[in-house]
Amino acid sequence: MLARATQQERRLALVGAVLAALALAMALVWPKEALTGWLCAVFALFAIPAGALLFQMIMRLIPGAWGEELRLTCEAAALLVPLGAIAFLPVLLGAGIIYPWASRAPISAFQGAWMGVVPFAIRTILWFAFLFYAAKLMRGRRSTATVAAAGLVLFPVLGSLVGIDWLMTLSHDFASSGFGLQMLILIAVIAFAAMLLLRLSIGRPPFRPSVLGGLLLTLLLLWAYLQFLPFFILWSSNLPPGARWIEARASLGWDAAEWTFGLLGGVPLLILLFARFRHDPRWLRWLAASVLLGKLVEIAWFGLPEAGAPAVLAYLLALAGLGALAAAALPLALRHRVAARLPREASA
Repeated sequence: MLARATQQERRLALVGAVLAALALAMALVWPKEALTGWLCAVFALFAIPAGALLFQMIMRLIPGAWGEELRLTCEAAALLVPLGAIAFLPVLLGAGIIYPWASRAPISAFQGAWMGVVPFAIRTILWFAFLFYAAKLMRGRRSTATVAAAGLVLFPVLGSLVGIDWLMTLSHDFASSGFGLQMLILIAVIAFAAMLLLRLSIGRPPFRPSVLGGLLLTLLLLWAYLQFLPFFILWSSNLPPGARWIEARASLGWDAAEWTFGLLGGVPLLILLFARFRHDPRWLRWLAASVLLGKLVEIAWFGLPEAGAPAVLAYLLALAGLGALAAAALPLALRHRVAARLPREASA
């Protein structure tokens, strides 16, 4: 039986659709800026189903209390893969407007061969196809450890390439070997924080909140390492492309954004070092919300400093609209997964 949306969820989805339409309507006046803001918002939204699928595959290979607590929420979030694919269509259609490589001469032979609207679209479609097929396999009754292991091999490869394609190439001459890993940890942290909030807000309290708090702490430690190391390498090398990239994020208020996402992620990291906070679901809810908000600011810091103020406004509108759509869809997807599991458990 298919779950039905509540009246509140339908209203939330309607508000989300209106806000998303307003964000896209900005492209009539500021096409490059509005579509760049939309791109960053889609990345933030799509991190939830992509990261949820990643955790599903890890659960299949490393079972335990954390999987028992989050399995249903991860399965529900993975159902949002088609929503992310649909939301990315304006970016595919406007790639020639958004990215500087579409209108400037390539800085190397490799960039000339690798970057282009068609290769960009092919890699993006392959990424969505992989996630859609992997999510379908993981929902099946015959999901095996082999499927999960193969998915965990492909996920970081394709995911890092997509992170580089979508956000790093917004700067024409900037390159960082750690950028793909930075995007992967952003996806994982955003997804886990969202799943933790959903788990704490719906249904019974978790039996093992300390396990979930410990996992959030682990992800934040990994985030801090992967975000600091590339910055330190860029700063210490002091090469012109890297210096220009950092300089753009140290002016016009973006330095304040950097402090904001650093505090919103760093303070929860320090708090979670104390066991009493990892054991308290109320504290976990606030800490997960802080982390999620910080990652949304961080995505803007990565993608928007060179796009201008209209891009920030489009990002906020798109984020509110797509976020409302996701907030309406997640509880519905969760009820759908619960309903789908009941016949299996009864037959078992």
